[in-house]
Amino acid sequence: MNKTLLRFLLACVILFPVSFSLSAATTVPDHFIVSYTLKYTYTKDSLEHFWKMKKIPQLVVPIHNEVDMYEITYKGMWLDSSFIMAKGVMYVPHGNKPSAELIYDHGTRISVAQSAGIQDLEQVICMMFSVDGYISIFPYYYGLGGGEKEHVYQDSKTEAMASIYMLKACREIYGKIGASTTGQLFVTGYSQGGHASMATHKMLESGAFPEIQITASSPMSGAYDMVGVQSKTMFEHYDHPHYLPYLLLSYQYAYHLWPGDIYTIFKPPYDREIKEVFAQPRKLDYAYIDSILPKVPGDMVKDSLVSIFKSDSTLAFTLKLKENGLYNWVPKAPMQMCACYGDNEVTYRNTEKAYDYMHARTASVHKRLFGKHLSHNPCAPFAILYSKSFFDNIRKGKKHPERVSAGESIILALGIDMANHQAKRHLKKTGKFESDALASREGKK
Repeated sequence: MNKTLLRFLLACVILFPVSFSLSAATTVPDHFIVSYTLKYTYTKDSLEHFWKMKKIPQLVVPIHNEVDMYEITYKGMWLDSSFIMAKGVMYVPHGNKPSAELIYDHGTRISVAQSAGIQDLEQVICMMFSVDGYISIFPYYYGLGGGEKEHVYQDSKTEAMASIYMLKACREIYGKIGASTTGQLFVTGYSQGGHASMATHKMLESGAFPEIQITASSPMSGAYDMVGVQSKTMFEHYDHPHYLPYLLLSYQYAYHLWPGDIYTIFKPPYDREIKEVFAQPRKLDYAYIDSILPKVPGDMVKDSLVSIFKSDSTLAFTLKLKENGLYNWVPKAPMQMCACYGDNEVTYRNTEKAYDYMHARTASVHKRLFGKHLSHNPCAPFAILYSKSFFDNIRKGKKHPERVSAGESIILALGIDMANHQAKRHLKKTGKFESDALASREGKK
């Protein structure tokens, strides 16, 4: 076949996706909660033991409350405006005082199954907030943890909808479980959760949910510029190539960007191997998937498609990436962005680009860049503590919430310095980044 004709046909395949349209006949449920079950009660004694075991400093994260953990099933809006079943967990502090609400959006999960409780290390973050008086809401995202549909990875709309509709469902049960709120709502998340928390902030300020007012957000280490800054890493040596097929398969599932079999866009033998490891229900961990994929992620995709992606900014896939980018908007409520200079998975330049755009247009945005040698997950504990400090200061009514206290500053500076030194020594000795400090049960943050 003539090469010019082949190129034209390939472009047509990608340029004309099938898009979803909103259904006028969609019926909005009267209630969004489907069920809630008290799963665990964490006592102060058990939490203090856990804090010591995990070396969580009570000076920074004090244990003021015992905490109940509930499993939640709720109804959330899908891409076509229909409503589907979704899952998550909620951590509720004991006591008679009203609580601030916190939505925590988790990082990338490949396995469909999810754990409920603090054996999932990202849910430890929810607990860190809840012991200090926050109701922590942890959505699994659509398609994970037993919810309907498949998860659409790095999709700002479904990420935000999962978070917002779980919040609406949780608010329906506070009175039934003896909980009350201060009216303050905070949103944060790490990695994919950074992208999701920023998407949630943006959605809440879009006017679509006037009944929900966001107080502040603190997105952490998210891929906010998916076309420019982050896409460049797909054509360089990259230790976590599983992100690319996950993204391509997700967008195909949701938006039908390619006709026919999506796996034909991959080169052999990756077409067969990707189909096997991403088959539903996914159970394999990301480390195994990374081991069978090329270290330059773009090398798994057919050269003709890579060439079109690099040369034609109007491709449907590129346009969808732009649609899900989050760096070029202006928040009204305060936002703090956290990231590490040494991040080997989601480059800190995502945070810099978003901050530069937003800060030029509003004074309510702050950034916290640190950790010259801290890779993606070793960065997370410090970003989380900075986020908690930011939210705590807002709760206390401080004029400059981005400023940490002297005690917190000393602890964080010492911790970051020690972690930097350890990471630098490990990298020099092995040539590899340290193992992930917040790896989940499946080996992912």
